[in-house]
Amino acid sequence: MPEDIFGDAVPPAQRTPRKRTFSDKDRRTLHERLTDCAHNPDLYELAETLPPPGRVGRPRHYPDVAFLFFLAARSALASARRTAAHLEDPEVWTILKAGARAELGAAEAARLPDAGPTRAQWLRAQRRLRDHSHELWESYRVLALEQALEQGIFPEHETRSWSSPQRHQLITADGTVLKSPTLARASQSVDLTTGEIRYHRVDPASVSQMEGGGTEVFGPKYVFFSARKDENYLSRVFLDSRYVPHLRPGGEAAVAVEGVIDIMSAAPGCMGILYDGALRGVHRDAIARHGGLVVNKQHKGNEPQFYESLRPGRCTHELWAANGRVAEKVHFADGTAELIPVPIKRLERRGVRMFRWYHVLAIRCRHGVHEYRVSVGTTSRKGERPPGKSDEERGFHRAEHLQQIPEFTRTHQLVYPYRSDAESGHAQLDASLWNGRLISYGVEAQQLLTLGFVLAQNSTSRALHKEGASILRPTA
Repeated sequence: MPEDIFGDAVPPAQRTPRKRTFSDKDRRTLHERLTDCAHNPDLYELAETLPPPGRVGRPRHYPDVAFLFFLAARSALASARRTAAHLEDPEVWTILKAGARAELGAAEAARLPDAGPTRAQWLRAQRRLRDHSHELWESYRVLALEQALEQGIFPEHETRSWSSPQRHQLITADGTVLKSPTLARASQSVDLTTGEIRYHRVDPASVSQMEGGGTEVFGPKYVFFSARKDENYLSRVFLDSRYVPHLRPGGEAAVAVEGVIDIMSAAPGCMGILYDGALRGVHRDAIARHGGLVVNKQHKGNEPQFYESLRPGRCTHELWAANGRVAEKVHFADGTAELIPVPIKRLERRGVRMFRWYHVLAIRCRHGVHEYRVSVGTTSRKGERPPGKSDEERGFHRAEHLQQIPEFTRTHQLVYPYRSDAESGHAQLDASLWNGRLISYGVEAQQLLTLGFVLAQNSTSRALHKEGASILRPTA
């Protein structure tokens, strides 16, 4: 009997629990987190990307790096007011001065004031940072990916198995709706009793949106991309965050596809993405054509669809697309029939710039085993195949019905749970917000907030990586 390269799915009751218990080494004190931020070289790189201040007006009391540190610290402290109170303490402020001394030298560190900025100073500086939030994110995407590569994520020269990808070779991504900073949905309302007109501040980025569980949430949607090498909860590296405009064609999935392709183009060792059911066939097709795997679940509305009748000799095999793979329809003597998955011997990737994917099937037969190659993951378009042979002309959405790694297999059971990283990342983001609600109005200000969150998280990830490397480094 041919063996399936992806293995047979294990029933839920027989699966071994894989979730690791939260331990003391997963905790990080506030002092440690602030120290991680102050010693992150990316903080100082970002400060250098900002344009120099104009010559008009009073000279600034604090450099840009001080306010970028404030931005990251605000994520750890969940409030600008609390952050200002902490940084105005000279003992706490010495954390940044120590980081600046290590990264820029003693002369630059000496130019820093003796205490941190007040909340009023931060609010003025925030306007300047907000105006450059897009440029800051463009610069930080490059720095974040460089950090991931330094920490052993997406290694280019490591052996890759397309049929069994490893956690650190895949992107984890998902969209989340953040709660709007205000419940008001209109700029003014009228009291029907008194006739009084009331004015409200409205967030222009927020709209009513449905989350995966069917819950309606009022707020903006963002897609976060991350990856990790080891099991430590704080070792995750956030690679990107992108706003999803409400009326954008394709919505969340289209934004996710753009982000994944950008990361894969810059990191040849990246093998693909872990995502939920929001990615459908058209999105799988785009990523697969760029050489990436898409590991996600089949849409619940996908019904089995006839594929073709194969006649390799005196026998006939009726092939269907079901549950993300090719299955053979077997008819029994009692008049019933069943779709039985055809064993897959290999998953092949072919191409250089534009890629194609195939399952090499081992079709069981009384005349022997027939080896048959079937295209998966991409839907051929008119002109890509002989006339009348393309999927588009046949009306068969191949990328929707045939997955690269089928859902109901052992490999999918082992790899797909890593997608929960995205959910825990969203939980960390919510915890960094005051009362779990956004504190910023408008896309630019919110992008600045997400940048601070990602900076703070990645600073800790970098610090943990350095600590682990120093422990493993042999002494002279």
